[in-house]
Amino acid sequence: MLFSPGESSLKPEFEAILKGFIPRYLSVLESYKESIGEIRIEGHTSSEWGAETNQDDAYFFNMQLSQNRTRSVLNYSYFLPSLSQEQQSWIKSSFAAVGLASSKLRLNGDGTEDKERSRRVSFRVITNADIQIRRIVEGL
Repeated sequence: MLFSPGESSLKPEFEAILKGFIPRYLSVLESYKESIGEIRIEGHTSSEWGAETNQDDAYFFNMQLSQNRTRSVLNYSYFLPSLSQEQQSWIKSSFAAVGLASSKLRLNGDGTEDKERSRRVSFRVITNADIQIRRIVEGL
């Protein structure tokens, strides 16, 4: 767990991971900028909240939690001292913090929820393939 249950502040272990990951990630993506429409930091939670919380309320509480977690990741990543102003500018224009709550659970082999694996943050590259295809067609 890179977050404490119900919390959105980054644990030191997660900060250490991001400190090494983000500069490498940006470096890899650099040559593909023209094809990238958006980088989404997606926050996911388990389906549970508290014992007395119904499923609908748990979903919306987890939506807020997952959104806050992605904002924490984005904030930490943006202010890494090793990033250039150009990299920070690209993060501002291309990164989005998206909370998905428990909408994309991780399941065990028997179909039950794997609550630990459901609690995660992922990075998703959204391409601008439609623009790239239009450029190719216009070039024909």
